[in-house]
Amino acid sequence: MRQPAARANWQADGGLGLSYTLHMSTETRDLIVDAAFRLAADKPWPEITLAAIAENAGISLADLARQVSGKPDILDAFARRMDSELLASLTGDPVEGDAHDRLFDIMLRRFELLAPYKPAIANIAKAPADGPVEWLSLLASSLVTQGWMLAAADIRLTGFRGDAARLGLAKIAADTMLVWLKDDDTGLARTMAALDRKLRDGEAVMKRLETPIALCSGFARVFRSFREERTTKTQAHDTAD
Repeated sequence: MRQPAARANWQADGGLGLSYTLHMSTETRDLIVDAAFRLAADKPWPEITLAAIAENAGISLADLARQVSGKPDILDAFARRMDSELLASLTGDPVEGDAHDRLFDIMLRRFELLAPYKPAIANIAKAPADGPVEWLSLLASSLVTQGWMLAAADIRLTGFRGDAARLGLAKIAADTMLVWLKDDDTGLARTMAALDRKLRDGEAVMKRLETPIALCSGFARVFRSFREERTTKTQAHDTAD
């Protein structure tokens, strides 16, 4: 049966500019993601072609092209699915404690949800992207995930603080994943210890960055005020002319 065509549009991507997003049906998206991760469990990610993913998903390459822009787009679809599952899990099992404890529980819960895909993630993590454009795409996807992690932990940061927090969490998540991939303990003792340590180190870094971030925020407000004043004067001058 012919798959429904994707709907595409340009949208804001959380401060990194504009991104081209292909909207897929959930069913088709899951078919593609599942096919890619089935293949990745047995083969190195760079060796898996889009044609092989389409065949495994039971769709044509042309239909695959209507749904995704490439392999990084498939990884992003997987990340969004994990984000959704994590957020849904909070309905019946909310996190508690201070900000550190809530964020720790949220990030650990994500690793627990990733457990069924560990063999595939292990292969993908060795070479997830090919070239700077794909790496930037993966970074943008990770920043979206970290934004949801902060939201799930009810940590509200905006502006430079929010950007710094998302970047820091992306690094913490990537570093902790390397530990998690080698952690064979069902209780994830090594993963928990690494995550706790890295989060505390990150909190210390954020405290040291408070003054520089405040200065950057102040300069941004001054520049924005100056720009708005110039725009107002220009518009008034044009009206007078």
